Amino acid sequence: MTVEQKIKKIVDSMEGVSYLFDNWQTANIRLDKIKLPAVLNLLPVSGTFNLGRQQLRDCPNCMMAFMDKTKFDFDGTENDAVIEGCKNKAKEFILLLNRSGMFKEISGDIPYSVFYDKLDVNVTGIVIQLKLEEIMGTVICNKSVKEIVYGSRN
Repeated sequence: MTVEQKIKKIVDSMEGVSYLFDNWQTANIRLDKIKLPAVLNLLPVSGTFNLGRQQLRDCPNCMMAFMDKTKFDFDGTENDAVIEGCKNKAKEFILLLNRSGMFKEISGDIPYSVFYDKLDVNVTGIVIQLKLEEIMGTVICNKSVKEIVYGSRN
Protein backbone atom coordinates (compact mmCIF):
# COMPACT_ATOMS: atom_id res chain seq x y z
CA MET A 1 0.00 0.00 0.00
CA THR A 2 1.41 3.41 -0.95
CA VAL A 3 1.58 6.36 1.46
CA GLU A 4 -1.23 8.04 -0.50
CA GLN A 5 -3.42 4.93 -0.18
CA LYS A 6 -2.77 4.88 3.57
CA ILE A 7 -3.72 8.57 3.89
CA LYS A 8 -6.90 7.96 1.87
CA LYS A 9 -7.83 5.06 4.14
CA ILE A 10 -7.52 7.35 7.18
CA VAL A 11 -9.55 10.17 5.58
CA ASP A 12 -12.20 7.67 4.41
CA SER A 13 -12.72 6.71 8.07
CA MET A 14 -13.71 10.33 8.84
CA GLU A 15 -17.45 10.86 8.63
CA GLY A 16 -18.86 13.30 6.06
CA VAL A 17 -15.54 14.29 4.46
CA SER A 18 -14.55 14.05 0.78
CA TYR A 19 -10.96 13.23 -0.23
CA LEU A 20 -8.86 14.64 -3.05
CA PHE A 21 -5.27 13.85 -4.04
CA ASP A 22 -4.24 16.60 -6.43
CA ASN A 23 -2.38 19.83 -6.94
CA TRP A 24 -4.04 23.19 -6.18
CA GLN A 25 -4.95 23.87 -9.83
CA THR A 26 -6.69 20.55 -10.50
CA ALA A 27 -8.35 20.59 -7.08
CA ASN A 28 -9.66 24.07 -7.90
CA ILE A 29 -11.67 22.56 -10.78
CA ARG A 30 -12.73 19.37 -8.98
CA LEU A 31 -13.94 21.15 -5.83
CA ASP A 32 -16.92 22.55 -7.77
CA LYS A 33 -18.29 19.02 -8.11
CA ILE A 34 -17.59 17.35 -4.77
CA LYS A 35 -19.32 17.41 -1.42
CA LEU A 36 -17.72 19.63 1.21
CA PRO A 37 -16.05 19.58 3.71
CA ALA A 38 -13.03 18.08 1.98
CA VAL A 39 -9.47 17.04 2.70
CA LEU A 40 -6.97 17.79 -0.05
CA ASN A 41 -3.78 15.74 0.06
CA LEU A 42 -1.50 17.87 -2.09
CA LEU A 43 0.95 16.04 -4.33
CA PRO A 44 4.19 15.71 -2.33
CA VAL A 45 7.13 17.74 -3.62
CA SER A 46 9.81 16.07 -1.52
CA GLY A 47 10.57 13.38 1.00
CA THR A 48 13.12 10.76 1.93
CA PHE A 49 13.57 7.03 1.57
CA ASN A 50 14.58 5.20 4.73
CA LEU A 51 16.51 2.07 3.79
CA GLY A 52 17.09 -0.55 6.45
CA ARG A 53 18.32 -4.13 6.26
CA GLN A 54 14.83 -5.58 5.91
CA GLN A 55 12.62 -2.87 4.47
CA LEU A 56 12.44 0.32 2.43
CA ARG A 57 10.17 3.03 3.86
CA ASP A 58 8.83 6.13 2.13
CA CYS A 59 8.81 9.34 4.20
CA PRO A 60 7.14 12.10 2.16
CA ASN A 61 6.77 15.72 3.23
CA CYS A 62 3.00 16.10 2.99
CA MET A 63 0.76 19.13 2.80
CA MET A 64 -2.86 18.60 3.77
CA ALA A 65 -5.65 21.14 3.31
CA PHE A 66 -8.87 20.87 5.31
CA MET A 67 -11.61 23.03 3.80
CA ASP A 68 -15.31 23.78 3.82
CA LYS A 69 -17.74 25.98 1.95
CA THR A 70 -18.06 29.63 2.92
CA LYS A 71 -20.23 32.51 1.71
CA PHE A 72 -18.94 34.78 -1.05
CA ASP A 73 -19.12 37.88 1.16
CA PHE A 74 -18.49 36.12 4.43
CA ASP A 75 -18.92 37.62 7.86
CA GLY A 76 -15.86 37.27 10.12
CA THR A 77 -17.74 35.53 12.92
CA GLU A 78 -19.44 33.06 10.57
CA ASN A 79 -16.18 32.34 8.79
CA ASP A 80 -14.38 31.79 12.09
CA ALA A 81 -16.83 28.95 12.75
CA VAL A 82 -15.84 27.42 9.37
CA ILE A 83 -12.15 27.72 10.26
CA GLU A 84 -12.72 26.09 13.67
CA GLY A 85 -14.55 23.23 11.92
CA CYS A 86 -11.58 22.78 9.57
CA LYS A 87 -9.18 22.80 12.52
CA ASN A 88 -11.30 20.11 14.16
CA LYS A 89 -11.09 17.98 10.99
CA ALA A 90 -7.30 18.40 10.99
CA LYS A 91 -7.11 17.34 14.65
CA GLU A 92 -9.33 14.34 13.93
CA PHE A 93 -7.08 13.35 11.00
CA ILE A 94 -3.89 13.62 13.10
CA LEU A 95 -5.37 11.57 15.95
CA LEU A 96 -6.65 8.89 13.54
CA LEU A 97 -3.27 8.85 11.79
CA ASN A 98 -1.51 8.29 15.13
CA ARG A 99 -3.91 5.46 16.02
CA SER A 100 -3.68 3.81 12.59
CA GLY A 101 -0.33 2.14 13.24
CA MET A 102 0.70 2.94 9.67
CA PHE A 103 2.95 5.93 10.45
CA LYS A 104 5.27 7.02 13.22
CA GLU A 105 3.37 9.11 15.74
CA ILE A 106 3.02 12.84 15.08
CA SER A 107 3.68 14.91 18.20
CA GLY A 108 4.77 18.38 19.25
CA ASP A 109 3.91 21.59 17.44
CA ILE A 110 2.01 21.25 14.17
CA PRO A 111 1.85 24.68 12.52
CA TYR A 112 -1.15 25.53 10.37
CA SER A 113 -2.00 28.39 8.05
CA VAL A 114 -5.47 29.65 7.19
CA PHE A 115 -6.55 30.34 3.62
CA TYR A 116 -9.39 32.41 2.18
CA ASP A 117 -10.19 33.14 -1.46
CA LYS A 118 -7.33 30.90 -2.66
CA LEU A 119 -9.58 28.97 -5.05
CA ASP A 120 -12.38 29.80 -7.46
CA VAL A 121 -14.88 27.90 -5.33
CA ASN A 122 -15.87 29.69 -2.11
CA VAL A 123 -13.97 27.72 0.52
CA THR A 124 -12.05 28.54 3.65
CA GLY A 125 -9.66 26.18 5.34
CA ILE A 126 -6.37 25.41 6.95
CA VAL A 127 -3.20 23.80 5.65
CA ILE A 128 -0.81 21.68 7.69
CA GLN A 129 2.53 20.18 6.70
CA LEU A 130 3.59 16.79 8.04
CA LYS A 131 6.55 14.53 7.45
CA LEU A 132 4.94 11.10 7.43
CA GLU A 133 7.17 8.14 8.18
CA GLU A 134 5.83 4.70 7.37
CA ILE A 135 6.16 2.16 10.18
CA MET A 136 6.01 -0.74 7.74
CA GLY A 137 7.46 -0.11 4.31
CA THR A 138 8.29 -2.53 1.53
CA VAL A 139 9.93 -5.72 2.77
CA ILE A 140 13.11 -6.26 0.76
CA CYS A 141 14.38 -9.62 2.08
CA ASN A 142 14.63 -12.38 -0.53
CA LYS A 143 13.09 -10.23 -3.28
CA SER A 144 14.46 -9.11 -6.60
CA VAL A 145 14.93 -5.40 -7.23
CA LYS A 146 11.96 -5.43 -9.63
CA GLU A 147 9.73 -7.07 -7.01
CA ILE A 148 10.76 -4.48 -4.41
CA VAL A 149 10.21 -1.49 -6.68
CA TYR A 150 7.29 -2.59 -8.85
CA GLY A 151 5.61 -5.34 -6.79
CA SER A 152 4.86 -8.92 -7.76
CA ARG A 153 4.16 -9.57 -11.41
CA ASN A 154 1.89 -12.59 -11.79
